[in-house]
Amino acid sequence: MAQNERSTIFKGTSASLDGQKGSLILSAGGVSFIPDQGGKGIQIPLEKMYAASIEGRILKKLCIVDNAGKRTLFSVPDMDEWRGVLEMAIRIYDALNAKVQPATAKKAPASQPPSAPAVTPAPPSNPAVTPAAPQPQQSGPTRGSGITQTVTRTLQKVPPVYNGQWPSGQDYEQSFQTLKLNLSPSIGKTDTWEAVRNPKNPSWYVHASGNYGSIYRISTGDGKFYALKCFTKKSLGINQRYSTISSYLNSLPNAPDCLTHFVYYPEGIKTRKVSGVYFPMLRMEWIEGTTLNQFISAHITEPRLIKTTGNRIVEAAMALQSAGIAHGDLSGDNIIIDAKGKIKFVDYDGMFIPAFRGERATELGHADFQHPGRRADTYSGKLDTFSVVVIQLAMQALAIKPELWKKFNGDDPDCLILRKPDFLKPSESSVFSELRKTRSRNIKKIVDLLLQYLSKDPLWDGFSLDQIIT
Repeated sequence: MAQNERSTIFKGTSASLDGQKGSLILSAGGVSFIPDQGGKGIQIPLEKMYAASIEGRILKKLCIVDNAGKRTLFSVPDMDEWRGVLEMAIRIYDALNAKVQPATAKKAPASQPPSAPAVTPAPPSNPAVTPAAPQPQQSGPTRGSGITQTVTRTLQKVPPVYNGQWPSGQDYEQSFQTLKLNLSPSIGKTDTWEAVRNPKNPSWYVHASGNYGSIYRISTGDGKFYALKCFTKKSLGINQRYSTISSYLNSLPNAPDCLTHFVYYPEGIKTRKVSGVYFPMLRMEWIEGTTLNQFISAHITEPRLIKTTGNRIVEAAMALQSAGIAHGDLSGDNIIIDAKGKIKFVDYDGMFIPAFRGERATELGHADFQHPGRRADTYSGKLDTFSVVVIQLAMQALAIKPELWKKFNGDDPDCLILRKPDFLKPSESSVFSELRKTRSRNIKKIVDLLLQYLSKDPLWDGFSLDQIIT
């Protein structure tokens, strides 16, 4: 086969193999995995591929089986699409190979593989795109030269994995000015989608911004509204995480009501700056409501409502823990209260699900709601416990002494009444001193619990959250 046929790339995406991040590429030569950090990659020639499937009930992975029975498991964001493409490529190869060499048939996998797939060094890095797949070693029956043309016609040819600088909020702002022209056809029917300007600043489309992206609002033309999250940081890990989170939440028979439904698009939206690349995007429910801080400010003179809302936040966090989930960044602007008083948690960049057990957190959350000892390896389904205690203490205290809001919040849109310095030196904290003076037995119990928690591990499991519902 000619060299340009072997180097033709049909599909590429970010992936991980045995915890190592990199790029998975399908070319005429087969499937290649190229590590991000350099070093040796793995190559599975097309003639050695026997089958492709998806394995795992929760932590699903793309499984490629070679004709020696060796199974290789990859984590990719679009597993169903990859499985379909690989199955089609295998069928095409089998059909052409049967015509070219009818005497050579593909053998079923043996019970024990005699050898591992050929390993090929990764090519040198390129700042703009991932290089073409490395040249595979010639082995097995000779492939007919028509395979490249046939696969090219059958599979959708996609650009190499993009490794350049990701768009800024301003870049996406330009994209939303002509939204229909910049959405990927892979999303489906979007011709009725319309971008909705920010009512507080009508000259802009962006409604909110966070650590990893910006939020925009769209109307689908049928009376429904959605939020689109566009990523502004080059973090393939975050994008992969959202794909895995989406799969896990959709697999739950009863997902917690405090979570918003979302769809992850590996190819979502393009910008003028990099017109040939569609960047990942999330489509989420648009929640009509107010952030926790806004809610407190608006209802500070309604103690019963403040108290009830605090209890509902605890119950929502308990529902997450029952499903093995932690939000990872519960804070004033990530908790939304809708018109009916229902609690919604938004922004899942730091979420934990069982599939992430053993991994490190991608962020550490808002410092004014987190245990000061929290680190990247502090990562489990108990991650929200400390934050919930902090929030519940503030809500129950404000229900009794609303004047604490003006005295200790000071119109801060993020924190409530406690901050990181209070956690580091509680004996010198004026907030803790004020809270200890309250006559409420429940408030004193929560204060004592929080102070005890500060002397424990960030994932301390010495109590259950239902103990702080008042």
